[in-house]
Amino acid sequence: MSVQFAGIGTEVVVGSRSAERAADTVKELHETWPGRNLPLVPGDNDTAAAADLVIVATPWEGILTTVSALRKTLADKVVVSMANALTRWGKDMVPLLPPTGSITVAVARALPESRVVGAFHHLPAGPWADLDHPLDADVMVCSDDRSAAREMIALIDQLPGLRGIDAGGLASALAIEALTPALLEVNRRYKTHAALRLTGLDPSGQQ
Repeated sequence: MSVQFAGIGTEVVVGSRSAERAADTVKELHETWPGRNLPLVPGDNDTAAAADLVIVATPWEGILTTVSALRKTLADKVVVSMANALTRWGKDMVPLLPPTGSITVAVARALPESRVVGAFHHLPAGPWADLDHPLDADVMVCSDDRSAAREMIALIDQLPGLRGIDAGGLASALAIEALTPALLEVNRRYKTHAALRLTGLDPSGQQ
């Protein structure tokens, strides 16, 4: 994810509980894409949380612990949750239902002073990380903060191949997150990296 934003010239702070681990990640990305001068900066979670916009890409099991520790730093910021609660049941991946209904809503409750947005739940990680072959996909965005949703959609629209779609308020987060295991199953059965693309949309009709 970070490499795509860096690829359009946006400075990205790659955060981790360990600054050394973040530095290793940034080094690996620079080695993967030599000559691109990607504006990637390593730091710990506190450093990353100080950015203008924060995307939380931790596994869903630890996301509340991570954001709760940064609540004051994240106040008044757009905070994007892309986590999906899922687990393996036999050979299949199945969605889990958190007490709040979705991980995005749980993050919003943990960060009441932040402008929480749900996005990027359905993008296949491998193809999305390939700067040479843009992923052709739509990104459903949900938030109770309408201005935050519009800001996120405008940012997504700058990424090659992606289009931001306003999916409404946080009430949509449950359906968006629960769709992810079905897409994983499609990709497993067809041995591909399919992504969502919605048809019949008029961009001028966005509210």
